[in-house]
Amino acid sequence: MLVALENAKSLTYCAVWAVDRGLDEVPLAVSMAKTAASDMSGKVAGTGIQLHGGIGMTWKHDLQLYFKRAKASEVAFGDATRHRERVARL
Repeated sequence: MLVALENAKSLTYCAVWAVDRGLDEVPLAVSMAKTAASDMSGKVAGTGIQLHGGIGMTWKHDLQLYFKRAKASEVAFGDATRHRERVARL
C-alpha cells in the first residue's frame, strides 16, 4: 500500500510542477496522476477494509469514509480507465 501511495504522490508532484511551469505536457501529467491516485485510493481503502474486518465498514471507524470518498472521486473526476484512455490519446 505504501508503494502505491508513494507512486501516486510522485506523479501528483510532477503534475503540479508541470502546471506551475505552464508546460505543454500538463494534460498528460494530470491524467497520469489521476490514474495512479484512483488506482491507489481504491486499492488502499479496499485492502484496509479487508485488514480491519467487519469494523472497517461500520460508523465506528473512519475507514468507511475513505472508501466512500475514493468511490465518489471516481465519479466526480473520472475513473482510472477514462484517464488511461486520455493518456493513450495524448
